[in-house]
Amino acid sequence: MSNKQILHSEVILEKFGKSLAGKTVLITGVSNESIAGELAIQLAGADPKLLILSARAESKVTPIIHQIKETKPKVETRFLNMDLSDLGAIRQAVTKDLADVFKIDHVACVAGVMMCPYGKTNDGFETQFGVNHLANFLLVKLLLPKIEAAGPTSSVIIVASSAVRNGKVNFDDIWFSEGNTYEPYTAYGQSNAARVMFAKRLGEKLKSHGIRVFSIDPGAVQSGLQRHFTDDFKAQVAEMRNNGHLVDLDGKKFDFPPWTTRSEGAATIITGMIDPRIADATGAFLSQNAVANDDLHTHISDEANWTRLWALSEEFIGEKY
Repeated sequence: MSNKQILHSEVILEKFGKSLAGKTVLITGVSNESIAGELAIQLAGADPKLLILSARAESKVTPIIHQIKETKPKVETRFLNMDLSDLGAIRQAVTKDLADVFKIDHVACVAGVMMCPYGKTNDGFETQFGVNHLANFLLVKLLLPKIEAAGPTSSVIIVASSAVRNGKVNFDDIWFSEGNTYEPYTAYGQSNAARVMFAKRLGEKLKSHGIRVFSIDPGAVQSGLQRHFTDDFKAQVAEMRNNGHLVDLDGKKFDFPPWTTRSEGAATIITGMIDPRIADATGAFLSQNAVANDDLHTHISDEANWTRLWALSEEFIGEKY
């Protein structure tokens, strides 16, 4: 795969989009202001059979469905009501609402929360870890029979963030001492580190099935995700941008990600789904449409941490893969 490149979704779809024709795709976190909403609109142009668009409220998805209907009336769309802060709701959505869908070719786990005040999910987990990681962990497990039924070249894409570069799973205190030591950005980094490690181990497990698994950094896209940013944090970000460089947990310098459009943010998700040139790199972290495992620090690359996180995640959801 060539070097990193910020591209519009249209560029990837022009090259490889034919492979999406007639396929079924499930996308989480769909709304008018999200990368997931943009992704749905872009994929519709490639004539999939069915787009399953998930969100907590139908009102979020309706404008996207209207837009797709206007341009691609033959593409079937379906709203899937799923609250990712409730494991019971995820089970309900897959077992009941998707009972008639026998195969799903591509699953894009885009939904997430960023830097919210301390809170807990319905099942008692810290919100960011619960929604950003455990929800995906359970959702993918429940969808696996449908993904396997779609056969080789199906994919699971876990959207993470450049925050992984400063994120680690604090195995000694995942829950921030019940909120007493909670710091929103640290918790966001932890949840993203977990997403990337989950994709690494899942990629290994599904390799023999020919199922592609990637975690991706969509870049710095202005979307509804930033709604919890405080004025202090915005000022901090502006200052960091002026300095030009950031440092990861290994002390390695990296550039501040440039702001990109939603189409550019969705592009790397599509690359993960269909670019044939990276098929052998399953499990990899992608950034700017390229394999970017070199961006990861040692905590995330450590396979012992993948194993530990997997076992804990199974314990938290109360189910084994």
